[in-house]
Amino acid sequence: MKTLLIAKREYLAFVKTVGFWLSLVTLPLLMLGSALIPLMMSRSGEAPQTVAVLDLSGQNLTPELTGLVQARDPALKAIQMSDAVKNDTMARTVASSMAKKGGLKVAPLPDGLSATMTRDAAEVKISQLMSMESPPVTHVVVAYLTSGPTPRLAFDLWSAKKKGRLENRLGDDLDALQFRYAAQQQGIAPEVARSLQETHAEIRSLTPAIAAAKGDKGASFRENLKENGPRFAGVIMSYITWMAIFSSSVILLSGIIEEKSSKVLEVLLTSAPAGSLLLGKVLGVFMVMVTVAAVWGGVGMGVFGYSVVFMPPDAVDNIRTLLGLIFAPHQVALMVAYFVGGYLMFGITFIAIGAFCESQKDAQAIMGPIVIVLMIPMLSLQAAMMSPDLPLIRYLSWFPLFTPFLMPLRLMEGAPWWEIAATLGGMGLTAWIMIRLGTRAFMQGALGNGKFSWRTLAGLVKA
Repeated sequence: MKTLLIAKREYLAFVKTVGFWLSLVTLPLLMLGSALIPLMMSRSGEAPQTVAVLDLSGQNLTPELTGLVQARDPALKAIQMSDAVKNDTMARTVASSMAKKGGLKVAPLPDGLSATMTRDAAEVKISQLMSMESPPVTHVVVAYLTSGPTPRLAFDLWSAKKKGRLENRLGDDLDALQFRYAAQQQGIAPEVARSLQETHAEIRSLTPAIAAAKGDKGASFRENLKENGPRFAGVIMSYITWMAIFSSSVILLSGIIEEKSSKVLEVLLTSAPAGSLLLGKVLGVFMVMVTVAAVWGGVGMGVFGYSVVFMPPDAVDNIRTLLGLIFAPHQVALMVAYFVGGYLMFGITFIAIGAFCESQKDAQAIMGPIVIVLMIPMLSLQAAMMSPDLPLIRYLSWFPLFTPFLMPLRLMEGAPWWEIAATLGGMGLTAWIMIRLGTRAFMQGALGNGKFSWRTLAGLVKA
């Protein structure tokens, strides 16, 4: 009973404050803003950059180079799209958006540049133009032939300051232009050279389930979603578990340090056993987290339910398929069990540590090694996402301190039931040991003036 009273006190201490509800509202808004601001910036990007073409090769490359630049003209793409789907309102909206985005536009050669000048003279003139405060063009593409027994096409891509490089946009197309030129020098017709260059092997990634779809793109996508979706969902759940456990443990640590410094902790210990006080605090913060999850989850489900109305039926079916795999009753129950076990282990550990600390500065010195240990499962998630059944990942998931962070991913991949039972048992045993040790440490740290040390830890184990 006293445990529940302590939990109620901790819970109300949070939810009665204005700051709690402000943070509950503002944090999702900040997260939404961090996602929308880059999107808005990309949509309101700078005006298309202008590109002039200077052909010094004598191969009449100006039309082809101009075509390569025009292919990246967003206004031209928008016009083509609107012509192809004149009756599609959504497509016209996309076309209008594309026309506003930054891209490349062909510009006439600035004064002083001509196809009859030498390359050295062109370099001097272009360098002067690009160094101007407001150059007439933002880029100049210079085409020429290299010297030697086997001439090759070469390109100098000039850019004004802070305007980026053209290499990332035109590099592949210029390589293709050189390929066709070399083929022509070997007597291969341009049409044949283009056909050879555009020839690619037909490659399909198949599994028995995808192969059974027999070319049905929708069915293949759903099967691919069934096979790979749970893996990505497992990684996300592992990160959420880590952040939730770590943030709640830090809250417990800060709260216990504050109560110890203000002598409130000593008063509480006179009216409740140490074990009840310890578990009550852990339970109270857990209920705060449940409240946060309920509010955010409710809002998220409401927004999702509203947006489903505007989604295509195929997209809705795919989402239902993925959610059915992730939120199967046994999956949810197991993930909750792993979360509760991890929360108990680390929450009690942080409270016990806080009982030995007089200030946040003392806690930071102890927190360093713990944070390093907590980072190990997070660092291994990248490898786990590619191969969840790696031996190292399996061994790490059996270690009780890492179990709550790595097992959600392995659950999604279908971990054997004996491993699930073994890891739950190991985590439960570790949590029980930490509760016993944490209660002793809590009493010693809260009522005594000793510091946390190896000798103190050894004494707790022997007691």
